[in-house]
Amino acid sequence: RILTRYLLRQHLAPLVFALSALTALMVLNQIAKQLGNLVGKGLPTSVIVEVFVLSVPFIVAMTLPMAVLVAVLHTISRLAADHEITAMTASGISVGRITRPVILGAMAVAVLAFLWNDQVLPRSNHRLRTLLVDIQRKKPSLALKEQVINEVVPGQFFLRAARIDPATNRLRDVTIYDLGDADRRRIITADSGRMAYTPGQTDLYLTLVEGDIQEVRRGEAGQFNRTFFQVNHIRVRGVSNQLVRTEEDT
Repeated sequence: RILTRYLLRQHLAPLVFALSALTALMVLNQIAKQLGNLVGKGLPTSVIVEVFVLSVPFIVAMTLPMAVLVAVLHTISRLAADHEITAMTASGISVGRITRPVILGAMAVAVLAFLWNDQVLPRSNHRLRTLLVDIQRKKPSLALKEQVINEVVPGQFFLRAARIDPATNRLRDVTIYDLGDADRRRIITADSGRMAYTPGQTDLYLTLVEGDIQEVRRGEAGQFNRTFFQVNHIRVRGVSNQLVRTEEDT
């Protein structure tokens, strides 16, 4: 029992250190890749932290086998360098008896890794995917679809475009349904346009080129106004200003 505890204790410190160091390095790498895409969307700090916390289970699933390898190599090398293995064999302890605690410890780590990959990892990956989709919906350019009437502002502002270039935010064959004013209904069409956003991603700027505005007022049912324009600038306030979290996602 003393030998078993001693050998396991010698493996424990290198295992914890290697697991912590490797996980920390990979988390820092993940932060360097993703932080720029998250900070510019006006997200709360807690949401940004949650994204990286939910990434940890996947990272641990990769770093745990590496940490076990580092711990075994370090411990066996140190025991051999200090001639402790020689002293054990000279005292009549067989190699099988020396390796037995290591094998039992490896079996315990294997069971833990299986439970981690079977229970913790799928749940964290699912929550992370759902959260990333919710974050993407906060930015209109990622939610707009071609050839579909997109609800930019619920119940007030709708946009349809035949073509959307996500790299440049350019639009082709644009139709806008503006229902924000209860006494006025407007349909705006344009040959092309471009989208831009405020730094906090709360307001949407539309620059439309070569189109017209068709307007009807409820109090003047017999009057129809049509205005032609070369360039028209539209600002839509409060676009995806709130992060809507998905509660149930099967």
